Amino acid sequence: MSLLSVVQEAADLLSIPRPEFVAGNTDQQVRQLFAIANEEGKNLAGSYDWQVMREQHTFTTVAAADQTSAVPADLDRFISNSFFNRTTRRSVIVPITPQQWQAIQAQPQLNRVFLAFVQRHGSFLVTPTPTAGETIAYEYISTNWCRSSALVPQSKYLIDSDVAYLDEDLIVLGIRWRFLKSKGLEYGEDFQTYESEKRQKQARDGGNSEISMTGDGEYVLSPNIPEGSFAGP
Repeated sequence: MSLLSVVQEAADLLSIPRPEFVAGNTDQQVRQLFAIANEEGKNLAGSYDWQVMREQHTFTTVAAADQTSAVPADLDRFISNSFFNRTTRRSVIVPITPQQWQAIQAQPQLNRVFLAFVQRHGSFLVTPTPTAGETIAYEYISTNWCRSSALVPQSKYLIDSDVAYLDEDLIVLGIRWRFLKSKGLEYGEDFQTYESEKRQKQARDGGNSEISMTGDGEYVLSPNIPEGSFAGP
């Protein structure tokens, strides 16, 4: 569905006039629905690490603390424990606290094998100073929860043909309870329906890892070598 169809469906559920267009409409009620649609999209995007908003970023280190290419423009938040130095094949310790960073700076700079980072004023600072040319990769959640009809990612609806990456049926339910609340009307039951649907979508999003009670739960990370016909000494 597009922004227009999302707002039209929400209007039908609210028993209010269905707009012919949304972006650029001068009707105050339609303008409010437009604003609520963006409010819902932003809040829904921030409520959970939806797989459809997960991105990968890689950067090449420079021989300095400040890694200027480490942060993509659409970064909202990092995915925990996803940082790895592909050159040294070691994890990157992230993020350390300002106290830990300052304690490390006060110590002699030993040849530690694990890198760590902290963010300060938007900068991505790494310690110890890495060797230039190493490749670090991680996953993150993007700020872009919708896109244009030309497939350009966006952080908000702009025109009627824009489409959300997020579940649009859930956005419709979100618009409904938020609109009722804004008018001072009873919205409790609609809110509970929305929350219930959101929990179900979150539980099903991206699948789930198998949990083994025997402790053998890391098959994917174990060596994957064909059986038989091994070369002799």
